[in-house]
Amino acid sequence: MADMQVCYVVNSVGETSVPATIASALESNTNVAVDVLAWFSADQFEGDDQLKIYCVNAPDITFGIDRETYRTVRNILKPYDLVQAHHPHSGSFAKVIAYRLGIPSVSREGNTRNGFTRKGRIANGLTNPLSEYVVCNSQAVYNSFTRWEKALLSEEQIRIIPNGVDLNRVQQARDLEWSVRAEYGIDSSTILVGNAAMFTEQKAHDVLIRALAIANERSNQRYELVLAGDGPLQTDIEELAQSKGIEDQIHLLGLLDRDHVYRMMDELDIFVMPSRWEGFANAAVEALGVGNACVFSDIEPFTIPYKDVALFHPVNNLDVLAERIIEFGENSTLRNKFRQRGMELVEIKYSLPSIARQYSELYHEVLASQSA
Repeated sequence: MADMQVCYVVNSVGETSVPATIASALESNTNVAVDVLAWFSADQFEGDDQLKIYCVNAPDITFGIDRETYRTVRNILKPYDLVQAHHPHSGSFAKVIAYRLGIPSVSREGNTRNGFTRKGRIANGLTNPLSEYVVCNSQAVYNSFTRWEKALLSEEQIRIIPNGVDLNRVQQARDLEWSVRAEYGIDSSTILVGNAAMFTEQKAHDVLIRALAIANERSNQRYELVLAGDGPLQTDIEELAQSKGIEDQIHLLGLLDRDHVYRMMDELDIFVMPSRWEGFANAAVEALGVGNACVFSDIEPFTIPYKDVALFHPVNNLDVLAERIIEFGENSTLRNKFRQRGMELVEIKYSLPSIARQYSELYHEVLASQSA
């Protein structure tokens, strides 16, 4: 039986939502009951049958809130023991409302500051001191806080809790009757490179495609690329592949559910994420957990946690990324060595039950301090 009731406040929630994953893990592995309040939209996700989901359908106006939305959210949050805010927009309002209700809150920070709008950064930074704790999903996220944001918080308010991987779900996904190699006619001798991310400037798919073209020119191996996701730059990606003459080596899989992403990853030889910036990048730790040999850009969210389990390349550097792909592609022994390292790291530090317990301990600490 649950010993506390927590409400997560998010902009939206769905299959690939990290807050949804954490909430479901807490329900399954701890005595904490978690419900989710979605500010704008709510879609189905794995484990949603365990949770109560609210969607307030906030208006699409400049501030994203009106009196009715405020009253609705206030009434929903009243019964809870603790509120956790997940996104700058909805989270800023949630922290203020919880504070006015006398309910303790935790602010979860999942992206570096260059992933925020200026308005979002200011609203989030000014409301963070209202929370008992600010949880960053990586040290790099905290490092990105501006000087004034850090000045408003004490060191005791900061906690680092990373995102987690559901290793049981990874194992189950291996049994799916679906194969990306079979569906796209990719030969078993081809080195299969992959990525799972939204098609945005942040994720640097253009760098990956250009590097793949270079790798195919320089290596005796054949390399093909599968991309799971969609987004505003999809047309640009397709046009770039055509301009490089490698459209037959690039396969766009569309937006996959997490089980099919894990199944895709299980068939990869190399997972590459050349991001220009990140907060944590759940797909990166999932790829390590599945057992991929990984190549990442040399940004702090990758180099700090994964320095011994992946290869790295400078941001936007096509030549070095191509060499890293070739390094793995031409050396199966090296790939297997890094695969094993990555899986061991995830099992020790990033398994979902372990992450859920860290949140549970934090929540109990908050409530204990409130009653002291």
